[in-house]
Amino acid sequence: MIFVSALVITFLLAFPGSARPDDSDPVPIADILADPEPYHLRQVTLQGKVQRIEVLEPYYQPSGSACYGAYRFTLEDGTGSLEIAVLGVCGTPVLRPSLVIEGDTVVVVAQIRTPDRVGYPRRFDGSTPPPESLQAVQATAVDIRPADGKRQPEAPESESR
Repeated sequence: MIFVSALVITFLLAFPGSARPDDSDPVPIADILADPEPYHLRQVTLQGKVQRIEVLEPYYQPSGSACYGAYRFTLEDGTGSLEIAVLGVCGTPVLRPSLVIEGDTVVVVAQIRTPDRVGYPRRFDGSTPPPESLQAVQATAVDIRPADGKRQPEAPESESR
């Protein structure tokens, strides 16, 4: 038992980045924008006010499957702002209400992608974005919830199918 405890402590000391921060601690957007590299392809918790919601047209995956209900919005937290993309639901067309309302304060868990990293960036529709947009940090929502901690009601059964 002592050996296992010593092994775990040694691992945590040797690899401090592997210890996951508390999900409830939002990362300031300014920190991500100032040094995005440590956040690349990691999920981070952000909190801020929703601004400039833009509903996107349906887009198609390389397999030909259509995806509906995608949108993006700007999240502002007082230290900076970051555009958040919300992916659509692919397959059967669905009506999906936005999980955000302009002016709401929300908590977003998002995957961050930094500019100039390995990979082939694509828009939702599969096209290549213009070069100037590749200089920006990108974030894709994994989870969105109101900042007060209360979950918004799920979409009615008829709308989710």
